Amino acid sequence: MLRLLRVGVLILLFLAFLDPRWPMPGRVVYLLDFSPSARESVFALADRLPRDGIYVAFAERAARLPSPTARRLDLGERTDLKAAFQEAEALRPSRVVLVSDGLFEPISAPFPLDAVYVPPKPHVAVELVPPPYPLYGETVGVGVVLEAPLSVEARLRVEGPAGTWERSLRVEGRKSLVYTFSLTEKAEVWAVVEGSWGRSEAQVSLQPADRGRALVLGDPALARYLEAQGFQVEEGPFRLPLEADLVAVGLGVLDLPEGAPEALRSYLRQGGGLLFTATPKGLFFGGWDRALPEDLPLKPLGRKGAALVLVMDVSGSMEGEKLSLAVAGALELVRSAAEEDYLGVVLFSSTHRVLFPPRPMTEQGKKEAESLLLSVRAGGGTVLGSAFREAVRLLQGVPVERKGILVLSDGLISDPQDPILALAEASGLEVSAMALGADADRAFLKVLAERGGGRYYQAATAQELPRLFLKEGQEVFQGEGLEGRFPVKVRLHPLAQGFSPPPLSVLLPARAEPWAEVVLESDGRAVLALGERGEGRVAALATDLSRSWRGWKEAASFLGGLARYLMGGKKAMALYAYPEGKGVRVVVLGHLERPLFLSEGQEMPLVPTGPGRYEIQAQAAPGVLLDGPRRLPLAFPLPGEWTPRDGKLVLKTLAEASHGRLLALEDLGQPGSSPLPLRPYLLALALALFLLERLLEARSFARKA
Repeated sequence: MLRLLRVGVLILLFLAFLDPRWPMPGRVVYLLDFSPSARESVFALADRLPRDGIYVAFAERAARLPSPTARRLDLGERTDLKAAFQEAEALRPSRVVLVSDGLFEPISAPFPLDAVYVPPKPHVAVELVPPPYPLYGETVGVGVVLEAPLSVEARLRVEGPAGTWERSLRVEGRKSLVYTFSLTEKAEVWAVVEGSWGRSEAQVSLQPADRGRALVLGDPALARYLEAQGFQVEEGPFRLPLEADLVAVGLGVLDLPEGAPEALRSYLRQGGGLLFTATPKGLFFGGWDRALPEDLPLKPLGRKGAALVLVMDVSGSMEGEKLSLAVAGALELVRSAAEEDYLGVVLFSSTHRVLFPPRPMTEQGKKEAESLLLSVRAGGGTVLGSAFREAVRLLQGVPVERKGILVLSDGLISDPQDPILALAEASGLEVSAMALGADADRAFLKVLAERGGGRYYQAATAQELPRLFLKEGQEVFQGEGLEGRFPVKVRLHPLAQGFSPPPLSVLLPARAEPWAEVVLESDGRAVLALGERGEGRVAALATDLSRSWRGWKEAASFLGGLARYLMGGKKAMALYAYPEGKGVRVVVLGHLERPLFLSEGQEMPLVPTGPGRYEIQAQAAPGVLLDGPRRLPLAFPLPGEWTPRDGKLVLKTLAEASHGRLLALEDLGQPGSSPLPLRPYLLALALALFLLERLLEARSFARKA
């Protein structure tokens, strides 16, 4: 008997180890998709669903149904599978069946799940996606995104500041269009899509995020054009630091404060936008091709060279600051000369010395001239005659038409003056004179300039010399403009697409530098050229806007686009976000310091993928673009209720991942089961037999005793 009990205990323990289960009738929960895309198909098969199940309807929210034929239209317009799973899990089901079209982002089921696929309703959904960072006056694009889970014919109408669009089209999957217009105030855009399936619509409001700031110097016509495009325009004066997004220059180098060329160069290299225009004082007339030779995209074309000989006083009275500043002025003359220009220097004191004869101001010529000028020393008297005659002689063999002499002195001329004045008048040269300080022979120098047909300058202090020298250089080395009718040809460039500029009334003959892009040209001459220097962008326009394009209605739009392009080096020009895979790709074009994308508490750096281009692949969740003090909010176009998917595949993957399967409709009648675990009962019975066996064994020992 005891042996049988022990064998029984072992058998029960072995069965408990196998964990057998007894099939019992179970509770089946049916999750019915009542979202807009699936509800009609689910309603159609309601009569074929089993009556003995528990029914939960869901869309954005979930709710219990009294029967499969009950209707709920108040659960929202999107699909939230998580809410449905939570409602089903609370019912402690033995089996869960999901009836849906599968147009949702799948999530893991917390229980074994079977699924039944129903086809979605034919429909076209429309969504309007505004630009994340629209600038005031910018031509912006509102994305019109159409989505249809099934191929369907539709009629689209879009209304907004650019008028009304009307199109008939077939939509299958996702189709994107762009509605563009110039944003100069708060704007509303509406879109309506209609078809045999019904109607859907969307609306979006746009508020300009910022207005570009432009500092315009000496070009009122350009200022009016930019104001018409929504820019905040300030018309001078030139102040440091330069805080505008764009600086437009229609004045000359000498019309601006000392140090302006260096300030503009620094502003450009650090990301600012520069635009030079050919007003009567600007561009080549203003000497910018000489003051910023490495940063100006246009240079004069076919300009005839000129020759200038500087006759400079180096007597004892010039020693010290006077001489050092006179040399600094002479160096400005060297820098302001072009390769086709000739420059020479004759020094005079008690006698004269040719520092260097007139030579072309090539790169090598300038280096040699600068080296020689830095070696000049002062001492002796003030004898001008021989030096002046030597200057006239030196210019006779120079192969240019325009020739000039500039005489600088700070004292009284000690030799006879009449022969000098007669030679100045008879030489045919352009003789100018500059008096330095109160002790200079002003009367003689003024008469010398008058008899020589040049200009007279009076410098009270030596600090004025560099700018006066530069002014004389501009007078001698200046270029010339043309007046007439010059047809404009548009090059293949995004800024000029869709524009047809009329002929120009004024044109400065120019050529583009090798590093620059030509946007407009006229008969082989560059009219508008632009390029990048350092972190900024610079352009030069070889016409006077006060006389050209006055009747062109699109002039403001064209110049506004040019200005926005130029200031794009200083601030974000464009910011795009579009769906890619399961997330969103963010692309930023412009000059950024250290851009970061902040979303859901996580900071992610944007990766530079090209000059002024940064990208990141992010989750489809709202976030903020951080760049220094700037914070640009980003709202992404999220997948919608009608986002095209292979719904049947989604349901199959979801079911198989939870150890369920994709069912046909006829499989729904199979009863559910709730297996009863037998292990606890087997262990209890094994314990009872073990205790009985121990009791019988104890009694057996007692009898024997």
